[in-house]
Amino acid sequence: MEKRTIDEVLREHTGSLMSIPGVVGTAQGQRAGKPCIRVLVIRKTPQLMKKIPSAIEGYIVAVQETGRIRALGSSDF
Repeated sequence: MEKRTIDEVLREHTGSLMSIPGVVGTAQGQRAGKPCIRVLVIRKTPQLMKKIPSAIEGYIVAVQETGRIRALGSSDF
């Protein structure tokens, strides 16, 4: 079986990752020169880290603490 691209894997798993309370986004990244899945969280906690897999379909998952993410309105520029 051929390995799926990181785009395909991310597209399939973003919904389930985003359903975890505290997760605010997903993205592609690099870890040790290889593609990885970044999971953006408000705050890293031991409870949250237990819910996020360390790898998905062979791609390492890197958790990044970002705080809350909000859309900027036109008055924010």
